[in-house]
Amino acid sequence: MKISPPAGLIVLIALCLGAHGFGADGPVPNSTPPEKQSPASVPPLLTEFVYEALVTIDAPVDVGATPLGRRRYIPITGGTFLGPRLRGAILPGGADWQTDRSDGVTEADALYSIRTDDGVVIIVRNQGVIAAGGAYMRTALRFTAPIGPYEWLNQSQFVSSIAGGPRPGTVIIRVFRVL
Repeated sequence: MKISPPAGLIVLIALCLGAHGFGADGPVPNSTPPEKQSPASVPPLLTEFVYEALVTIDAPVDVGATPLGRRRYIPITGGTFLGPRLRGAILPGGADWQTDRSDGVTEADALYSIRTDDGVVIIVRNQGVIAAGGAYMRTALRFTAPIGPYEWLNQSQFVSSIAGGPRPGTVIIRVFRVL
């Protein structure tokens, strides 16, 4: 009995191989391998400022040692955000789940919601790393916004830098859209 892969898988493999200069019978003639492509053919990453948030947090809750590392979560209790195209409040009830790895890096995975001044609630997933004793805190954000004036947030990748806030129990998050 011959087992055939699903047609969708074949199409996906063909698309991936074709994108890298390979066809069903091997390398595609006259295709330029990635190592010979001009650096100008790969656009540089550019960003635009989206907003700055002042987030209030509660004391960390220690979960303990796990197979992946020491775990804790930091409750998100509120805050505000302000940018050229949106502004509003950070809603209480979210948390930043963190894992301390054996190499000294902390993985952060925050899930929370924001509410714009015009009443739209948007879900934020913010994941990244904390390294160098907290001197390096960078994350990638994904938004889930309802259809309407903020749906543009669903259509791009976002990055942020994070730093301690102006008083204990606060952090500042500066968010940028990758163009």
